[in-house]
Amino acid sequence: MVHTLRDDDLTVLTPLAALIAQIVRDTPIRMGPGGTDDLTAQLTVRTCVWIGKNVLPRTRSLAAFVNDVDAERQAQLTKWGDQRRPDGTSGHNFRREADAARRSCQAAASRDAVTWFHILREEFWEAMSETDPERLRAELVQVASVCAAWIHDLDTRAPVS
Repeated sequence: MVHTLRDDDLTVLTPLAALIAQIVRDTPIRMGPGGTDDLTAQLTVRTCVWIGKNVLPRTRSLAAFVNDVDAERQAQLTKWGDQRRPDGTSGHNFRREADAARRSCQAAASRDAVTWFHILREEFWEAMSETDPERLRAELVQVASVCAAWIHDLDTRAPVS
């Protein structure tokens, strides 16, 4: 699948383009060999800072998670294309599951025995019980965040001997 760049794909770069324009205006340029070195240095440093503040995740190890998810998403798109499907969630039918998962997580917490399974199960069933698209999206973000935290925990554990 070939991705064609659209104008709306570039709108996120508007602040970066403004920064580059400002740097070009503010940086003296000498003519002759090496005359653009100062401009190149300024653009390189400021672009890296902008990317670090605006594009890259700030949470330690999240960049690797995002790259892994993106690679998996690209594989899905290659295999199945862009899919449109109904949500399949149900406020009434899945509320009991969400309530049971919450009670289980709270009970484990009271025994200081909470596992990633407890947390992810609770977030998953909360998402499945949601029918409002905005709230469903918020719940799915929570599911993804728990997955990111769990993967970070796996990635930073000391190797078992």
